[in-house]
Amino acid sequence: MRTPEKIVKLSLISAGFLAALLVYTLFFQPGLGPLGMLAATGTSILAFWISIEIKNTDETDTSTSWWIVFIEQFCLGTGVNLLLHSVLTYALYIRRTPLLISLGGLFAAALLTFRIRWRAQRGAAQKRFLLVGFDPIMEKVRKAIRQPLIGVIARDDTAIPAGVRYLGNYSALEEALKTHRPTNIVVDVKEWSRYIRPSVLLNSRLSGVDVEGSPALYEKLFNRVCCERLRPGDLLLSSALRGDSRTIAVQSVYTNLIGLALLLLLSPLILLIAIAVSVFSGPGPVFESFECAGFQYIPFRLLRFRTTRRDGTAQVTRVGAWITRLRLANLPQLVNVVRGDMALVGPRPVRSQFAHYLTELMPFYSHRFSVKPGITGWAQMHVRGENRVPEESRQIEYDLFYVKEGSLWVDIEIMLESMGPARTRKSKYEASTVIHGAGV
Repeated sequence: MRTPEKIVKLSLISAGFLAALLVYTLFFQPGLGPLGMLAATGTSILAFWISIEIKNTDETDTSTSWWIVFIEQFCLGTGVNLLLHSVLTYALYIRRTPLLISLGGLFAAALLTFRIRWRAQRGAAQKRFLLVGFDPIMEKVRKAIRQPLIGVIARDDTAIPAGVRYLGNYSALEEALKTHRPTNIVVDVKEWSRYIRPSVLLNSRLSGVDVEGSPALYEKLFNRVCCERLRPGDLLLSSALRGDSRTIAVQSVYTNLIGLALLLLLSPLILLIAIAVSVFSGPGPVFESFECAGFQYIPFRLLRFRTTRRDGTAQVTRVGAWITRLRLANLPQLVNVVRGDMALVGPRPVRSQFAHYLTELMPFYSHRFSVKPGITGWAQMHVRGENRVPEESRQIEYDLFYVKEGSLWVDIEIMLESMGPARTRKSKYEASTVIHGAGV
């Protein structure tokens, strides 16, 4: 990052902490003298700035929600600050003010987030795309870009839709680069080095042009992996499509703690629903269970409230309709979470027989079992929970994206979305219905 950018960041952080110092002085009785307050504020500014510089947030990424960016900035900077000041207090007996540190972190993170989103949106508006090669995947990318499109370089114009400018075959690429000066080049050509000199794309990249393949851009635009372009080497040799062991270990800790807390907190509600199902849903068990494939295909019994009659009609009961509408049918899955069968967030659990069938149909399907299934997840937010192969092929793209990108921050985003009312989720690039709970 250029030095002026670092100075701007330092200035915004300083403004946030100075504003916090002013508010703290007006509304609270300062516990430190003027010099102590300034020293504490100065230390906080430097610690916050250094932690943000180390994190090095991608300011051109417009896909991440602004509040996720804000939480990351606030938690990282404030966490480092509180840790540093705790050490100083213990080692030097210097009294610090945690409230001032937290308030300053809040203001600084808000200013940094506003600037990051403003720069990302301004940068997106100035992009000019040149497409090299054209097929159905590139057509999806073209429709989703929603940025000025210079045109397409391809072998011929037979697959290019009306209204898209054809700039010539691959030999015309160098001339197109000189004439139109794109900011982004998207390549979608098999064995492209046979038709395009690598030095052409390398020089473009060294001059600041963003050069990437269509599958990578597809993943950024739709927040899902392009399964149509997965090669055998991606499945066999790469660890990117498998869950990270450290992330899984951390997830297990907070998943079990949150799951146990929720189970204890919601136990009265679970008891009331169980009584209602037992009394008003006719003869039959309160819970129903299905054998599902879990982590590494280990089978487990998935629990949920019974919502249908057991008289052979499979008719949904009134109680079953209500608890399904209120998204309470899957509450017993908290028991699966506490037992370690599931996580709060992860791919939708699938019955064992379907899991083996879909694995034979789509070899990359097995990679979703490198993490635990979840009550809710990235795919459930985007795809209807129906057990049809076309839906599964799209859902697995979201599942693999979660396997690659899963982290505490992604889990927080998914859980916050899941706590909201059911609605149609309209993202920047496509609109999909949000489905909560684990369908089987």
